[in-house]
Amino acid sequence: MKFFIPAWYSSRHWWESKAEPFYYKHKETAFDDIISLMSMHRQNKQPYALIVLNYTPDLRTFLHRYDLFDTSYWSVFDHIQGFKHKTPTALDYRQLDWPTGTEFLYLQNMVRALMPDERYANIHFSEEGYVVWIEIFHQEIQCYRYIFDDRGYFSSIVYFNEAGQAERQQYMMYTGDWILEEDLIEQTVIVNPQYQDAFSASTYATMEAIIFEYLAHYEETMMSQEDCLIVAADHRHNTRISETFTQQSLCLSVFHQREQLSMSHVASMADDVKWLVDTIENERLLTTYHSLEGISQRLMRITPFDAQTLPNISSQLHETYIGVWLDGLEDKIVTAVLAQLADYLTQDDTLRVVLLTEKRAHQLDRKIKQQVESINVQMNEALGKTEMMTDLMEAPPPIKYITIKHVPFELDIIEAVTTLRIIVDLSLEPDLFLQICCLSAGLPQINACATEYVTHGFNGYILNEGDNLAPALDYYLTQLKNWNQSYAFAMTQAKKYSSNSIIAQLDTLIEGERDGQKV
Repeated sequence: MKFFIPAWYSSRHWWESKAEPFYYKHKETAFDDIISLMSMHRQNKQPYALIVLNYTPDLRTFLHRYDLFDTSYWSVFDHIQGFKHKTPTALDYRQLDWPTGTEFLYLQNMVRALMPDERYANIHFSEEGYVVWIEIFHQEIQCYRYIFDDRGYFSSIVYFNEAGQAERQQYMMYTGDWILEEDLIEQTVIVNPQYQDAFSASTYATMEAIIFEYLAHYEETMMSQEDCLIVAADHRHNTRISETFTQQSLCLSVFHQREQLSMSHVASMADDVKWLVDTIENERLLTTYHSLEGISQRLMRITPFDAQTLPNISSQLHETYIGVWLDGLEDKIVTAVLAQLADYLTQDDTLRVVLLTEKRAHQLDRKIKQQVESINVQMNEALGKTEMMTDLMEAPPPIKYITIKHVPFELDIIEAVTTLRIIVDLSLEPDLFLQICCLSAGLPQINACATEYVTHGFNGYILNEGDNLAPALDYYLTQLKNWNQSYAFAMTQAKKYSSNSIIAQLDTLIEGERDGQKV
């Protein structure tokens, strides 16, 4: 049986809940290697289970967001609090025990309950419409925050001091009693004496000690030596997990978007750990370390993203869209690329450029945005001078020859790829998810370095330092034969990165030897 341990952690104290009202949401994705690998196992009906270490009152709706709602899971905090698996239930806040005379005011982002004793409550909701928090205020000072589970359970309560600072949090049982109380300033935890039998101590230095105490008990009572664990490599839990699971096969999945791999992280792990890496750079770092230390840990680089057939309607559009990935490029390189593209656009008035980035508009360099605006103005002026227009004709709206498209989530990238004719990614290591999407949609890619996902002259073009973009663009945009060849070749290559193929490679890494061959 495969067990997955993710690292969907808070940036402050990793065990804290990340559940927030919908308008708090950051424009960043939670999609990672563990979600992707579990999705592949689900698609191929391969058995797997999830182990969740942090406090996650919104776990069900989180899994549903990524089509993993039916995933079998064990949660440390569910086990501590005695919460049972059940379908999420929308809590009706109006049925709670409000004081007589309470009135509800419906605001843009919340519901406010006005109570007759100089108190009021702000009722906050998740993206799915479930109650997340109810915050109580007295004379404009926050007193409490009630946190609700997406199954309708009253999950915990945060107490605030007179200055409005959160000072302690009580975690509730399904019966309504508190079982743990965490000092949010000192980080110490005390156990309710009524439930002392469920713990080895009455006080703990941190919540982390309780989490791994329960995890060790789960390993002893519920797991066998034949089980294997695929763990999101994260310095906050690597060492403790390696110490806890000594009988099972352990595989660390390195994902560059989660954290930068360092030698100290590698050194903290046991010698018999397997490593699953996503990028060439991470593979190089691990291989170097293993060589220097004389360690024979097994290592495999495979994409955590599977290739699926994606539609591409670029041939049906009047305009030809060139996608350019901005992230990972220095500003001076972006400036040079835009200058080359501005020249290239003059060849055909149906050419368009879409600049793709996970960054928000305010995070982009101001000079780059100004350069884009300048190019658009110049292109429109040039077009206006060449067209025959009479005084009676209304001036056409300006054309955006170059646009900036914000693609913070994987679905945004997939949607963008379906309309593009070609992708340009000149970063030192091309974006992995984007490369797999291009294979899935049959798009040729122009890169500055070679990867296993692009074969020069077939489904892409590898530029040498100082090369101009124009010949590479011409190769696929002016010759339909080359584009069709790229499409067919990409479709063939995509089969190598299908979900069942990736699972087979992962099984080979975990099992170590097959038919006398070592990984």
